Amino acid sequence: MKIYQQNIPLDEGSLDVKAIGLWLKIKSGDETAFETLMLDFYKVLFSYGIRLVPDEDYIKDCIQDVFMEIWFRRATLGETEFVKYYLLKSLRRRIFREYKKWFAQHEEASDDYHFVVDFSVETQLIEQEHSSEQIGKMEMLLNKLPKRQKEAVYLKFYQNLSNEQIAEVLSVNRQSVYNLLYEALRKLRTEWPNEYVSCILLLHTWHII
Repeated sequence: MKIYQQNIPLDEGSLDVKAIGLWLKIKSGDETAFETLMLDFYKVLFSYGIRLVPDEDYIKDCIQDVFMEIWFRRATLGETEFVKYYLLKSLRRRIFREYKKWFAQHEEASDDYHFVVDFSVETQLIEQEHSSEQIGKMEMLLNKLPKRQKEAVYLKFYQNLSNEQIAEVLSVNRQSVYNLLYEALRKLRTEWPNEYVSCILLLHTWHII
């Protein structure tokens, strides 16, 4: 069984509906559905994981582990309408389960993690709708935020998760998520008062990629 490292672009609504159907087929042992799910979500998971730990091979291994665990546990999987949320949550847990081992093997060993915002990781759609100056300023402002605020903004605007789902992914309560997002947007408004609307539009553009 191959682990694919590419994805087929789909709009988010179509991907959600398709993923639910694939999930049900996987529970029944459909290997083709399993491979299709990997194909569809690999890029989403890699884009998230590489922001948490900047090691491509490590993130690829974690993604493979997540999918293989799903396959081996397919008979006991519960039903879900939020497959992407399940995968993101599983990947984050997998990454930090082996986190200390990973850092022990690298010179930049640390007890902390870094969440990096980099629009260049994504497609060219943002560049088509916003100036490079706007994009550069947004990256700078977001990367000045504390890591938890950056990650909450990413999950909210790029991955389109609800506050409840973000709370589950980050292992915090809903009020904490609200506080993280409120503080992040407040800081963006303070730093970019004359273009706050453009700032929010850019965040939403980030989401639709």
